[in-house]
Amino acid sequence: MMTIDFLLNRASATLVIFLVSAAIAGLFTRSPVWRAVFGLAGILIALVIGISTRSLLEWTTSAIERPSLPGLVVLIVLAIATIGDWKPGASAEFRFATLMLAIAGTILYPAAVGFLDYDTYVLGYSGYVLPLALATILAYAIFRRYLITALVLNVAIAAFLLGAGHSVNLWDYVVDPVAWLIGMGTWIALGVKRVMARFTPAKTLAAA
Repeated sequence: MMTIDFLLNRASATLVIFLVSAAIAGLFTRSPVWRAVFGLAGILIALVIGISTRSLLEWTTSAIERPSLPGLVVLIVLAIATIGDWKPGASAEFRFATLMLAIAGTILYPAAVGFLDYDTYVLGYSGYVLPLALATILAYAIFRRYLITALVLNVAIAAFLLGAGHSVNLWDYVVDPVAWLIGMGTWIALGVKRVMARFTPAKTLAAA
């Protein structure tokens, strides 16, 4: 159990470093093998480079902390996509999952840090609001046959009910700050792409 906790606590940091390193490699090569090699090399370098009395990996771990299960799965999907030069935004299920993470994080984090008078984090301790919202998301995912999303959400809820994690708050099992930022970034990128696609033909026609 201690080994699992050790790995989970460092999962987000490790995957983020891998993603950044592989993405940088993607600027120079289209080879999945070389991107993976650069990603692994980035992790090894992060173990060697020190910040204060800790390695870069441990420092990043303390900053990012433990991922939720949905956040972990999204990071893994992005890692695979970065290596294989696949566009995850083309997947309807990925768009749905990241939209839910973006909405959940927007509801949770601004309130949790004091931007709102009501702290929505307390909804994860008791009550029916958050469980009903998750049940609605789960039902829609099953209806649309987003089976990976449904499975991940079910496992996350089961982990909460079984007390499998360190937290006793349901929010911590279904969203985390990195997952929220990924969700927001995904939909900002999709929005920018849609706006550019709308105006590019007009510019081309005008130039002609």
